[in-house]
Amino acid sequence: MNRKILLFAILLLSVTNAIAQSTDPMIINWWFNTTGAKYKAILTDVEAVYYTTSTVYVKASGIPNYYADGVTHNDGKDLKATWAIPRVPVKATTPKGVMGGQMGLMLDGSVFFHPGDAQSYMSAGIWNRLAYYFEGVDMDASNGHSTPDNMYHHHFDNLKLHDFVATKHSPIVAYAWDGYPVYGPYGYKNTDGTGGITRMVTSYSTKSYTTRTSGPATTDPAYPIGCFIEDWQYNAGSGDLDEHNGRFCVTPEYPSGTYAYFTTVDASLKPIYPYFIGPTFYGNFDMSVTGPSGGSSVIPTGATKYNPSTTQVNEIAVIEANISLYPIPVVTDLNIQLKEDKDYTVVIYNMNGAILENKKISSSSKISMANLPYGVYFVEVTDASNNSGFIKRIVKQ
Repeated sequence: MNRKILLFAILLLSVTNAIAQSTDPMIINWWFNTTGAKYKAILTDVEAVYYTTSTVYVKASGIPNYYADGVTHNDGKDLKATWAIPRVPVKATTPKGVMGGQMGLMLDGSVFFHPGDAQSYMSAGIWNRLAYYFEGVDMDASNGHSTPDNMYHHHFDNLKLHDFVATKHSPIVAYAWDGYPVYGPYGYKNTDGTGGITRMVTSYSTKSYTTRTSGPATTDPAYPIGCFIEDWQYNAGSGDLDEHNGRFCVTPEYPSGTYAYFTTVDASLKPIYPYFIGPTFYGNFDMSVTGPSGGSSVIPTGATKYNPSTTQVNEIAVIEANISLYPIPVVTDLNIQLKEDKDYTVVIYNMNGAILENKKISSSSKISMANLPYGVYFVEVTDASNNSGFIKRIVKQ
């Protein structure tokens, strides 16, 4: 059975009403808040987008519509940010990177971070820890969490921004600070857009060694190989992507070709280093956009404001408002509560993409997960009337 095309891809490509103003994907594809929706008193998603011939300015709180207080250790706050992204990206002569903090802006207005967690083994600055291994318990259902100073972000795969349909090119999920797009995990097999769809494979792999100089033993279960940035090495040509975790290729939004980064996951769909961007960016970027001062750009006089159609509403928030899944984590039964009786299809997948349950419901129901082993699962809920829906990641205890 083929998986349905989920709402996420539809939203990111639904630009019919905006064509009269602009067809630039960097302008029209954001999750615009056209309804005034708020989390507490904070406007969610993207408040507004302005642009000039050289730069796109995105105003956002940094709080996406799916954010929930109490899920992670630190609550997210209103960043009141304006992010500047180059509209005409330029390849860097000398590529540079960041060792921590923001690396780009996701389409929901939140930022994505460097893969590290800003800590190192014994605080020696040598073996730098990956957030995927050491902060996973602090992540919410979309793999996001907040910093001690309350900036909500993702270090790896944002599960709200793409699905795992292996037969369809993934949508844009973010723009890096250098102006190049970041896609989900699936792209055209060949860079010219031919050959069908395939999962983009990173060219980074773990090193083969038994000891770490001035570091923990590789046999220490608390520090498995792969948990530090230094455990990984680039092997040119071993995967689809280059040392920046991208490639120049044709995409649906850029039929003439563009350099593009890809979110990387392994064959079981688990995030794999470097997750979004490699140690260095492909293009030039302004270092001031990252760190504590990031998001403080000033929109110049004369910039054009993009006005999305009022029908261009983030429907994910609408459908999720009508459906709740609980408890998460699940121990025995997953309850599906509907605010109104309506026809939905509920599909549960394991991390390998195998369908474990496919059930049609028209009222509040429950699905037994008591016999499933401990682990992470995906729940897809689809509205039968218009084929819209969402995917949630849940944990079975």
